[in-house]
Amino acid sequence: MQPLNRREQMQALLAAIGLLLLGFALFYGGSAAAVALAAAAGAFWLAFGNPRTATTPQALLERVSGVAAHKLDRAESWLCAQVSAEKKGDRTLVGVAFNFMLVMAVVLPADLLFQHMTRGENSLLLYQKFLTWFVWAVESAFGIAVTIGGSNGTLLRYEEMIDLEIVSACTGLHETLFLGLLILCFRGVKPLVRVHWAAYAAIFIFFENALRIITAYPLIMQYGFTTWDKVHYFWWQTGQYALIMALFVLWVLTIGGRPENRSRTRPA
Repeated sequence: MQPLNRREQMQALLAAIGLLLLGFALFYGGSAAAVALAAAAGAFWLAFGNPRTATTPQALLERVSGVAAHKLDRAESWLCAQVSAEKKGDRTLVGVAFNFMLVMAVVLPADLLFQHMTRGENSLLLYQKFLTWFVWAVESAFGIAVTIGGSNGTLLRYEEMIDLEIVSACTGLHETLFLGLLILCFRGVKPLVRVHWAAYAAIFIFFENALRIITAYPLIMQYGFTTWDKVHYFWWQTGQYALIMALFVLWVLTIGGRPENRSRTRPA
C-alpha cells in the first residue's frame, strides 16, 4: 500500500476544511454563513475541480480509507504479536477489542467536543428554526392549534397546553453525530457503504426526534403534563442511547456483515 503523496494529502485536507465550513454555514447561519459557504466552495474546487489535481470524492475517500486501513491492520498485527495471539479465535478477540478501542477513541472525544460547542440554548439556531417549522407544519396538518413565536422563532405556542421551546439540545444532532461516527469508524466495511448508511442514520434520527416532539401534544392532552414529563425524561436520558446502540448492532449484523459490503481483506 503506497502512502498518500503530497497532492492527496492536500486534497484530503481541503475536503475536510470544506466539510467543516459547510457544516458551520448550515447549522450556525448568521452573517458569516455566506462567507463560510464561499470558502467551502473554494476548498471543494481546489480539492476536486482543479484541472491540475482533478479527482472524485469517491476516489479520494477510497484512497484515504485504504491507507488508513492498511496502517490499522499493521497496528492490529503488532498487537496480536505482543499478546501472542496466534490462533484464529485469539486474533478475532484481539481484533474486536482493537476495533472497539478505535471507535471510542474517535467517537467519545468528538461527541464531547460537539456538546461543548453547542452548550448554549441557541447555538444551533438555524437548525432549531427549521425543526420548529417542521413540527409546526406536521401538527398544523393534523389540525392542532399551534403557532410559532418567541424572539428566535423557536417557540411552539399551543392554545390548549403549555408552550414548547426548541433549544439546541432538542435538535437530535448530538445523537446523529454519535450514531454516524459509530458507523463511519467501523472497520472492515467499504467506505462508501459506511458514508451512505451514516447519511441514512442522520435522516432516521431527524424523523425519530421530530416524532418525539410531536407526540408531546397527544401525551399531555391525554395523560397530563406529569406523565409526559416522566416519559420525556426517560427517553431523553436512556431511550435514545438504547435505540442508537440497537441500531448500530443491527447495522453491524446485517449491512456490515454482508460479503458484498466487506472491504478488501488483507492477505494472510
